[in-house]
Amino acid sequence: MLDAIKKAIAEMRGADTLTALAGLSGCLDTAKGSQEEGLRAEMLSLIQEASGAHVSALLAQILLKPTGEQATRESSWNSLINFLRALAGALCASAVALLKEAAANPSLRPAAAAGAARGPHACRMLAKVFLVHYVNVPPKLWRLAYAVHGEAEKADCAATHVRMQATQKTQTSATQELLGLLMLQAGSPEMMAPVEIEVADRVIEQLGEGFTLRPRGVADNPFRFDPAGERPPARAAGPPDAGSEIRHFGAGTGYDALEQLYKQLATTRTSNLKAFGKDISPEVQLPAIQHLLAFWGEASPYSPPARSRATGTLQVIHGYAQLWQRLSGARSGKSELTLAEDGDGAAQAPETWALQDAGGNELGVEIPPSSRWARCGDVVGVSMQAADECWLGVIRSMQGDWGRSLHAEIAILGRDSQAVQLRAVSAEGEESVFSEATAREFDFNRVRAIILADRSDSSAAAQRANLLVPPESWKEGRVYEAAGEGAARYLRSVQLRQRGDDYVRATFEWVAQS
Repeated sequence: MLDAIKKAIAEMRGADTLTALAGLSGCLDTAKGSQEEGLRAEMLSLIQEASGAHVSALLAQILLKPTGEQATRESSWNSLINFLRALAGALCASAVALLKEAAANPSLRPAAAAGAARGPHACRMLAKVFLVHYVNVPPKLWRLAYAVHGEAEKADCAATHVRMQATQKTQTSATQELLGLLMLQAGSPEMMAPVEIEVADRVIEQLGEGFTLRPRGVADNPFRFDPAGERPPARAAGPPDAGSEIRHFGAGTGYDALEQLYKQLATTRTSNLKAFGKDISPEVQLPAIQHLLAFWGEASPYSPPARSRATGTLQVIHGYAQLWQRLSGARSGKSELTLAEDGDGAAQAPETWALQDAGGNELGVEIPPSSRWARCGDVVGVSMQAADECWLGVIRSMQGDWGRSLHAEIAILGRDSQAVQLRAVSAEGEESVFSEATAREFDFNRVRAIILADRSDSSAAAQRANLLVPPESWKEGRVYEAAGEGAARYLRSVQLRQRGDDYVRATFEWVAQS
């Protein structure tokens, strides 16, 4: 059987991703037929190793903004989920069986310890694929991971450092792999963009050795889980009851290492920031690290407002260009033509989302299955039913169970936002093909911006106003000219607050132009 699997894996080299995963699924069936547990574990290890590149390639497609037919995207995602479910289930079952055999045969302990690490690792890969699709991790996955680690502790090999595959240089353990899965969930992935979740997983891969799992009864870490249950980990609300099986855990020294790394990266030119891969934009890596530092900390940085049930529907438009067009048209009373001239396309019809609850400046909505474009951090325009008013919001969080509609929380940033035309003013010493006078006369360096709030005339204003601009138009300290009916006014961007795929939100201040 082992030779047959090695041959099948060799024949798959060069095959496309979906074909390779289908072939590896066949290898899983072959491995399950083995009667000798040590041999089965070896075969599963080869399958897990061979699947890595194919899983990463398909996941990379999922991380991108949805394109193409939704049915095709869903088919690819389901293929990945089905393979990883089968792989994680087989690895966990094999690990538990091998650990039990190792209790009577100590010579099997090294193989059992490696299997005990491979199981939770496979669970984390599966959990990540659920999470980037904003699907809650199924209870069975938590039950599998907890069971494998529990058996490893009984066999006194949970902390044993092993190589999951013979070709790997780095070592890990069953406890470290379980902590990686737990910390991925503890980072509040429902509030992250898919590519940020991938960054979080890479952080875990590099710094996971510093994570901490406390003994039963010790409650000095911020997160907890019940190893006898099937629920995800959660932030601890207090010490466990006497005799409880509850375990506490946290980022440990991994937090300190990440904090130090962030300080180094924050002072590095973003073009040189490659700490977690050249394939992920530096502008994504830093916010993802900031998010983890906030949510892995001792206290949660976010407290949801009290909410009450609400009914009705919302008309939702998505994308910065579409929102600018909607706000500009509402202000002028006519359709804005400049977007089509700039290649942004015609205005799209809004989608209808069901309102579920409301509280503070947040709206809870149900996203219809047909709207798979939505992701955390996306900017949206929201109109109440039969209302002309368009509010500007950002999707704060998304999650739902497999096969059901997603629930999202939209943070309303502005109820009186204005779409304006700005002109980027060339700074002293900044190269420009045209003079300032020429740029002004022919409307060069034009920027489509949205001003969320203008508190320049309010002495009681507690915070600076915010504006949104396309990412390529933003630079800290850049001055923009705002032309109006009267004299031109100037504003300067101050501090980056949030970066999305197609917008940057920053604070600004009005300034006098010398």
